[in-house]
Amino acid sequence: MILNTRIWNETINAAKSAAADSPAWLRAIERAVIEIEKSKYWSFDGATLVIISTTSKKTYRIDENHTCEAVANGHAACRHRAARRLMQRYTERLNAQPAPAAAAPASRLVRRVERDRNGLKVTAVYCDGWAV
Repeated sequence: MILNTRIWNETINAAKSAAADSPAWLRAIERAVIEIEKSKYWSFDGATLVIISTTSKKTYRIDENHTCEAVANGHAACRHRAARRLMQRYTERLNAQPAPAAAAPASRLVRRVERDRNGLKVTAVYCDGWAV
């Protein structure tokens, strides 16, 4: 998956603003960004993030019931949970974007009619890269 840089950065900044009063979550968010941007593999299906850690090389499956070494040691702010939440927020922002308007391809007939109507002398008319 290729991330939309603008939306990804907006998502990161919003997360950091929301966690401004929690140094532990700010660190987790920063580590999560590194994990997502540098990992050799990750996937997100809308609920579960699967990612190969950049440090331990372990594959983590992160869902709402995620536990890892950090969580087991009493840290609520883990980079895996932060990464999953970032991906959830990123996906929400991405889906909220309006779809770009698709340009309707002009048919060859329409192009010929336009050419004849305008009285232009055209040596070649191109449609989708092909001369007609």
